[in-house]
Amino acid sequence: MHSHCINKLLNLEDVIIKNIIHADDYSKIFIETKPYTQTCPRCGNHTKRIHNYRYQVIKDLPFQLKHTYLVLKKRRYACKCGKKFSEKYYFLPTYQRRILRLSYKIIDLLRNLVNIKSVAETTNVSVNTVTRLLDTVSYSTPSLP
Repeated sequence: MHSHCINKLLNLEDVIIKNIIHADDYSKIFIETKPYTQTCPRCGNHTKRIHNYRYQVIKDLPFQLKHTYLVLKKRRYACKCGKKFSEKYYFLPTYQRRILRLSYKIIDLLRNLVNIKSVAETTNVSVNTVTRLLDTVSYSTPSLP
């Protein structure tokens, strides 16, 4: 598999493409990252010790008119102080199940005065997700003449 070309297409740096599954209405791309030395959030020490792995399904932008999911093999580290913590990913905000560029796309669609329901259907998220994302956007109030 030409993972370098796929990485460029997905615009994800330092990600290893392990497998791609195509179905009629969706594509799943299995990805992982190389293990790096991490800094413990509790004590500040550096550790390479891996505690465990888990898979997380992340929604991405539609590709080829199909819903696209990234299946990320997430890594948890263990520090000598006893703290277990997850690796941080630049493309995935903490506690999120959608990639950052999908959030940007939702905001962009809303800026073009598309209604919330059609934005949710287009981007494969719920209406509540779009509404919550809209609540996080700050905008300036126009001044009155």
